[in-house]
Amino acid sequence: MNLDIPELLTDLAARRPVFHSEADLQHELAWHLREVHPDLQVRLEYPLARPSNAAIDILVRNGGQEMALELKYLCQRVEYQVDGEPFALKPQGAQDTRRYDVLKDIMRMEQFRASRPGASAAVLVLSNDPSYWRGRKSAGASDVAFELREGRTVTGILDWADHAGPGTKRGREASIVLKGAYAMNWRDYSRIDGRFGQFRFLYIPVASG
Repeated sequence: MNLDIPELLTDLAARRPVFHSEADLQHELAWHLREVHPDLQVRLEYPLARPSNAAIDILVRNGGQEMALELKYLCQRVEYQVDGEPFALKPQGAQDTRRYDVLKDIMRMEQFRASRPGASAAVLVLSNDPSYWRGRKSAGASDVAFELREGRTVTGILDWADHAGPGTKRGREASIVLKGAYAMNWRDYSRIDGRFGQFRFLYIPVASG
């Protein structure tokens, strides 16, 4: 399925430059998809087949075609007023585990495509935290393999550094294994007056695993 998600985001940014939560982003993007493409079937939290307990954030269907979209909304703590509406974003924190989670989503979408021939998939990250696109200052960070910094390409087996503590890795001990190669190309989404007011997005079409 050939959906131009970055173009849809450009349109959406004019109306919704910021979101209250990942669920808010999910709802608004799905709504916008239906507005622009009224013939599409759009499903939220679409359950994957057993034994998996996971769900796809947004599944789009058009006849026999399918597209899965995983979302991440990674925020710094800020408060804004936009057109009279207050926004108080909660910090996601733990950027190391959030980076891991983004790459895990790519791995999951590779597996989704491998299990459903002909389907397409992508991962979308929206953030106002520059540490994601600028990267770590220290090359010795425990999560250096999971960097999402601008211009990097990720592929192959990605794992925590040897000195990563068990608390950091809890629930995320498994290696990330990517069969495709993915370039981290961040794009501007919106700008709000104030600290951490620049929002950028990372859109990653996913190859079949």
